[in-house]
Amino acid sequence: MSRQAIAWGITGAGALLRESVEVISQLVKAGYRVTVFISRAGEQVVNMYGLRKILESTVKGEYPTGIIYESREPPGFPSTGRLYLGVYKIVVVSPATMNTIGKIVSGIADTLVSNLVMHAIKTQKPIYIIPVDAFETRSYIPIVVDREKCIECEKCYAAMSCPTGALVEDPYYKVDVYLEKCNRCYMCLKTCPFNAISFDVELVVKPVPFYLDIIRKLELIPGVRVIRDPREILVELGVKQ
Repeated sequence: MSRQAIAWGITGAGALLRESVEVISQLVKAGYRVTVFISRAGEQVVNMYGLRKILESTVKGEYPTGIIYESREPPGFPSTGRLYLGVYKIVVVSPATMNTIGKIVSGIADTLVSNLVMHAIKTQKPIYIIPVDAFETRSYIPIVVDREKCIECEKCYAAMSCPTGALVEDPYYKVDVYLEKCNRCYMCLKTCPFNAISFDVELVVKPVPFYLDIIRKLELIPGVRVIRDPREILVELGVKQ
């Protein structure tokens, strides 16, 4: 191979998820072979944010370019064994949840991405981790229902028009939201008479001292480098932005 591949882990966080997908796309376009390892929670969040089709249409090419879903892996996560074959140049985890960070710090490897990192540590590969709770970040809530507006309706026309069951009428709350079923067809926006539904509502996530203590332990692990933005990977590899 002219270039070793990059192993990129995605866990169940919404913050920096879009940015991570954009960087993965840029790496593939620049000729890097990228394997995206997606945890079970990560798969749910990728679906909620409407990014699955984008990822699957982007991450295509020569081996080992592709996507590995934890939901489709055997319990031993055999795909992570590629690290022992020298397939990957670096390992990136972005976005990384505190659940995953806590497991890495504790030496627990019971998910696809934490297992990937443990093998990277053993094989002494450079590991770049972007923990979303280590610093103030902007994130997005995929769907928000303004309940004050919502109660004006006798019936939920948005739920009646939803083709996937992501919105379901509720006798008390008027409508229940099942994010994992939403395919972003936006029919609800057209049929809600009070404009009670919004997509991608921005929020700010701030770190807490307890999490920062865990991050400091993460930084002590040999080979691990904590960074703030997935675009730093492009700078590290000399990819033009």
